[in-house]
Amino acid sequence: MSGRIARLGHDRHGGIGPLIALAMPMLIGAGALAVDIGSVQLETRRLQGLADAAALAAAADLPSAQSHADALVAEAGWDRDFAVVAMPGRYVADPSIASADRFTPGATPANAVQVTLSTQSPTFLARIFGRSDVAIGRHARAARVDLAAISVGSRLAALEGGLLNQYLSALTGSNVSLSVADYNALADADIDLLGFVDALNSTADLELGSYDRILASDVAMPDLVEAIGLAAIDDAVAQALLARIAAGMAVGNSVDLSTLIDLGPMGGQDQAAAGLVKVNALTLLTSVLQLSNGERQVALDLGAGIPGLAHTRAWLAVGQRPEGSPWIAIGDGGQPIVRTAQIRIYLETRLANVSLPGLGPLVAVNVPLFVELAEAEARIDAITCPTPATARVEVGARPGLGTIALGEVDTRRLDDFSRKMTIQSTRLVDTLLVDVEARGVLALGGAEPWQRVSFSAAQIGSGTPQTVSSGAAVQGLTASLIQSTTLTPRVLGLPVPTGPLVSAVGQTLNVAAPALDGLVNLATGTLGVRYGQADVWVNGVRCGQPMLVG
Repeated sequence: MSGRIARLGHDRHGGIGPLIALAMPMLIGAGALAVDIGSVQLETRRLQGLADAAALAAAADLPSAQSHADALVAEAGWDRDFAVVAMPGRYVADPSIASADRFTPGATPANAVQVTLSTQSPTFLARIFGRSDVAIGRHARAARVDLAAISVGSRLAALEGGLLNQYLSALTGSNVSLSVADYNALADADIDLLGFVDALNSTADLELGSYDRILASDVAMPDLVEAIGLAAIDDAVAQALLARIAAGMAVGNSVDLSTLIDLGPMGGQDQAAAGLVKVNALTLLTSVLQLSNGERQVALDLGAGIPGLAHTRAWLAVGQRPEGSPWIAIGDGGQPIVRTAQIRIYLETRLANVSLPGLGPLVAVNVPLFVELAEAEARIDAITCPTPATARVEVGARPGLGTIALGEVDTRRLDDFSRKMTIQSTRLVDTLLVDVEARGVLALGGAEPWQRVSFSAAQIGSGTPQTVSSGAAVQGLTASLIQSTTLTPRVLGLPVPTGPLVSAVGQTLNVAAPALDGLVNLATGTLGVRYGQADVWVNGVRCGQPMLVG
């Protein structure tokens, strides 16, 4: 017997059983910790989503915030009891204030609400230890924000198919051939901006979620133009024209639209109601094409297509838009400032068959014009939005000024906006015996003050622009330039006194001034700006849009 007991003492078989028995409580505890913590975290995330939705529902009607929050939680269908507390208060969107301190519960007038949800999350393995549930809670804040979208630029007053066809052909790398009627159709077509971003998410296969992430992606130009067409859902003509342009384009450069479009507080969302912001199809098309042009300069030969001018060549250069100042923006007052691009234009025009004393009736007069314009600016100053029908948006704007000159420039440096252009004298009349040289510069400079314009709900709905003008004279620019231009005749290279020849050249320039003014307006309008003026649009307004806030 003693031998058996001794052998049993040395036997190691079955030793794992007692160890498992001893470790089982720890194993169950670890499993409970892993499973139940994961379950509670999942329930907490779901609860946060429910709190966000309840806050948005409550913010839509602040006087009845509690009932709206209760109703939404009840409709969610969770099979447990909730404690729902909706506390209206005042939210201040001030980045200098810590996010936790921007909301003041109970403050008036209320423009926001904080919804707090509390409930119990069931446990599983932890029930072995007598813990059947865990208390969880989440809160969310939402504010009623009055939103407006503005843009600044120039919708073309007079469309000219030849210039626009050549310009868009140069930007797209294809042969764009549209009639004036086609361009009018694009100019009259309104695009839902958020619908355009949704379409872009599809045509470029982005699937990125939020609007800001979509706009910050590099998108090929054919996909972008196709998306503009898809967003023109109520205009079959514009849709077909944009599809035609997209089909003829090479892949070309990619575009990051975040420098052109800023959706402000709407950018973090992945969906929004249609119709909040409308933009013009032609303006949107030319703006994104300008953004895609890496060199930002095109040269065009307009031939005899400009009435009153025998031949015209044009160089158009677009400067980089200032960082953080997009062309169209949604905001709730003051920021951001939207700007047009800085532009430079050089025009070589020829007046043919001019009769000059002593030189006969078939003399050609060459008139080179240089135009440089600074950015026009606009900002939202105030939104008054008691109801959509009585909404009013106050916009501050100031036009971009610059220089118009008669003289020659180095076209190779036209798109180098870091350097000031040098204006050289030019030979208006160049014959074997007699030349007439000229140089003139007309500068409209100085800081323009902000001017306020007011848009009613009716003006916003109809897409009616308003124009702010410089305090300096902006009409008859070429005529004013010619009056300040110095004309110097030279016979066999020697200067001679001013006489009938110079007077005749000056008279010829004055007669051609309206045609030259028209050419300058057409060229600047094609690039989306005007000299000494800024057209401003309020593209949409939304009263009391509920937005989640920190």
